[in-house]
Amino acid sequence: MLVKNKRKKLSLKKRIVFTFLALILCFLFMEVSMIIMEPHLFHGFYQYDPDLGFRVRAFARGSNRFGFFDREYPLEKIPDSFRILVLGDSFGWSNGLNGNYTALLDKMFENRFGANRVDVINSGYPMTHTGEQLMVLKKFALRYNPDCLLLGFFAGNDFIDADPNRKRIVLNDVYFDIDKRNEFTLFGYPIVFKSRLVEFIRQKFIILKEQVKASSGSKEEKESRQKHLEGSIIPFPPSFFPGNREDARNEKKQDLLSDETFLLIERNKMKFCRKTAHENGEYDENIRFIFDSIAEMQQILEERKIDFIVGIYPDEFQVNEELREKIFIKYELDREDYDIELMQKLLKDFLDSKGITHIDLLDEFRAEGNKTPLYKPLDPHWSQKGDRLAAKILFRELQKLVDFTR
Repeated sequence: MLVKNKRKKLSLKKRIVFTFLALILCFLFMEVSMIIMEPHLFHGFYQYDPDLGFRVRAFARGSNRFGFFDREYPLEKIPDSFRILVLGDSFGWSNGLNGNYTALLDKMFENRFGANRVDVINSGYPMTHTGEQLMVLKKFALRYNPDCLLLGFFAGNDFIDADPNRKRIVLNDVYFDIDKRNEFTLFGYPIVFKSRLVEFIRQKFIILKEQVKASSGSKEEKESRQKHLEGSIIPFPPSFFPGNREDARNEKKQDLLSDETFLLIERNKMKFCRKTAHENGEYDENIRFIFDSIAEMQQILEERKIDFIVGIYPDEFQVNEELREKIFIKYELDREDYDIELMQKLLKDFLDSKGITHIDLLDEFRAEGNKTPLYKPLDPHWSQKGDRLAAKILFRELQKLVDFTR
């Protein structure tokens, strides 16, 4: 009997050991497979790029050969035409291929000058800040030989995201933020010192958890959470953002962000406005990196005799007083310690010192925002009315340049 029990215990131990080893082997097999098969199995919205870290995949959901959310253009412009290149982030993707502000701006120029006289080319990538957009400019966008570059600077997070040592890479349809000073590649392919499988599961779980949170509540609350998200403004995996179809009106609406998560995101962006944070130099590196990137842009453009204009796009907490008060109350923030316009002040002082023309949308967005919502519900992107207002303001200023040069 004792021998039989010992055999049973030994058999149980063996089964546990074998099961444990089998799980380890399965994990290692899947991990290695995700490394080797990444280029063949994962064809999502983003893909790995050795220079940029990631790029929008060519011809994905309305993108062109460079991954820009626009139609195809010949690299050489039509004689006697004028080209405006718009460099920016996910604001150039919101509201669809024909409804984002760059497309509306292009239509305004067509109405003013006629077809194919002025091209407005959207070269924005979601999940990017000015430093990364500089690389997009050098690698792809300058091939269009523009006459003018409009840099869209989003006050909400472009300073905050501009860690000079961060490189965001996309592998297996999930993102990894690595220190580019310690980047390691093998045969030109990145090696990340994290489990791809674990990160894949973790980021997919974030999506599921947020969707469950967002789908709870009353019918009215759920309807207010319907949105079209597609950018790096939100700290969620790339696959969380479906991108845009050709017409925003035909997109399926989805419940993605909860009120709690949206407020936390806006609160995190407001941290940059803290006066004490700047007295302690918390964002000095980020600010310097942005300014250096803009200065390099200016030098590149001057060498090619390309005009340079910076559009400064406000965050909703700067426009919507009700949202701002909700954040102050919920997180018990000291109002006296916040300068809500600090991003604009810092940037405009620098641009003025470099002689760079800028178009600040804040005042007109505040005035119009008192009458109608300019941002999507629980979403940092502009509503269709916001896109139309932005295009109207930019057109008013840009056409002066086109009129002068024609």
